Amino acid sequence: TLPEESRVRVLLSWAESSLGRRRAAFQALRKAVSYLYVMTPTLLGAHTPVWDLIGYPGPPRQSRNSTPSSRLSVLVPAQDTKLRCEICIVGSGAGGGVAAAVLAAAGKNVIVLEAGGYYDDADFDGAELGGYQRLYAEGGSAATADHSVGLLAGECLGGGTVVNYTTSFRTPDDIRGEWAAQGIPWFTAAEYTSSLDAVCARLSVNRNHNRISFREQILDRGLRALGWHVDTMPRNVIGCDQGKICGYCGVGCPLGAKQSVAKTWMVDAQKSGARMVTETRALKIRVEAGHATGVEAVSRGGHSVSIRCKSVIVACGAVQTPALLLRSGLRNEHIGSNLHLHPVSNVCGVFDEELRPWEGTMQAIYSDQHRSLSGNYGVKYETTALQPVIAAAALPWRGPDQHRSFLRRLTNTVGVGVLLRDRDGGRVSIDPQGHAVTHYRLSEFDRPHLRHGFISAARILEAAGARIIYSPHAKWCSYEPGRLGSLESFTQSIDSAGWDSGRLALFSFHIMGSARLGHSAQTSATNPDGETWEIRDLFVMDGSSFPSASGVNPMITIEAIAHR
Repeated sequence: TLPEESRVRVLLSWAESSLGRRRAAFQALRKAVSYLYVMTPTLLGAHTPVWDLIGYPGPPRQSRNSTPSSRLSVLVPAQDTKLRCEICIVGSGAGGGVAAAVLAAAGKNVIVLEAGGYYDDADFDGAELGGYQRLYAEGGSAATADHSVGLLAGECLGGGTVVNYTTSFRTPDDIRGEWAAQGIPWFTAAEYTSSLDAVCARLSVNRNHNRISFREQILDRGLRALGWHVDTMPRNVIGCDQGKICGYCGVGCPLGAKQSVAKTWMVDAQKSGARMVTETRALKIRVEAGHATGVEAVSRGGHSVSIRCKSVIVACGAVQTPALLLRSGLRNEHIGSNLHLHPVSNVCGVFDEELRPWEGTMQAIYSDQHRSLSGNYGVKYETTALQPVIAAAALPWRGPDQHRSFLRRLTNTVGVGVLLRDRDGGRVSIDPQGHAVTHYRLSEFDRPHLRHGFISAARILEAAGARIIYSPHAKWCSYEPGRLGSLESFTQSIDSAGWDSGRLALFSFHIMGSARLGHSAQTSATNPDGETWEIRDLFVMDGSSFPSASGVNPMITIEAIAHR
């Protein structure tokens, strides 16, 4: 009921409040409204006035993949259902998919349980709203309890491997050494190297699909002008378009080029007899005499699903895995602790040239110039296709006019992503209803590294010729190189804006460590083979098993751990 000017004043007071809950309210409202503003289509997916304002063409009209895809057969329970198997795998992403393929090939009777639905090439049209609603946990709106970090996790058959950006780094040798020193010696052994090799071979990881888009030419230009490290990304693709269509694969690859778990390991698993139950969420693990003997679940349609088995593998991601273990009565103090997020955000630059940042290879190059700021801890620089919703995620809101003015310049904008390897973690708990609640804040150790990354991202953009550079802080922090302000004034402004929860927009695509491997129950949630200390025949095989943050996009590491 307030006039617009008063509404803006109230919202900005929340954005800059000393009270964390007000900042959380602002961030939640900012994201919800701006996301819907830029990605809600008209009927039949036609252009909206907002897209016309931005100069955004909408999803490309592409011809479908002419190669028949290997459709998977799935069971969607239409009534109360009871099933039996030897091994029930909860989750079908990077860990669960690999485990299913390896165990089914060994002759085991396997059932894979997936909370999300099954979608294939013909279902991926590049539309953001439908893509987020169908393929991501909580429709892409999941976040930490204080809304300081948005959590982007896949929830569909194939999990995050269906929606990730195809970046396929092997576990770095120094991280392998670090984890081995924490009581898991096989991380530096030949057997783990063999698993990394097997995973990369099955996913067709290569560096032959790295055409640099206009957007990434900016990153490359800035890095080379500074004399900083730059290299090509390893990617799990075959026949990738590397053009207009590629920029939309965060909501599924319509060409079938992305070698997701649904295209590889799950196909192998089904050929070996594994069964897949989708749209069914695990509620708890059945435990009898100290052993896991089944899974109780409920379908999206409200039907009870009961699975009897001899072993259970939990692989439903580093938020839902600890929640499921806690709902099942496990009480090891490390279940839910040691959560790592690789917090990431964009420092953006506006250029004179037209860049169409929503197009081109998702991620073709990166820089490790500052990956070792303190030992193995630092930041990685990457960039990615900026559809309007991704751009809006990190665009500060200081009022409707300014917000619209920067959206109008989206075609000239590039975001340099600063990805932090965080040392100090958060935790996952459950509320009285058993739902996962995620708690996280940047530690005093990690903040200077993220700060260094933001300043360095500004340097990259300035060296590449940006006209305006701004940070994702709630306060407006920007400068115009050579005209208004400087890198020094920008640094002062981001320090003044602060690094507390809700004072800047952060996101996580890499959720890890909340049920970590280790050598004893005093330091970890599971033993070196992933079995929980408390319950026999109950294993964890996903990103939550990481002893600490991987420092690189974690898909290959998750798959190699499960494979081993």
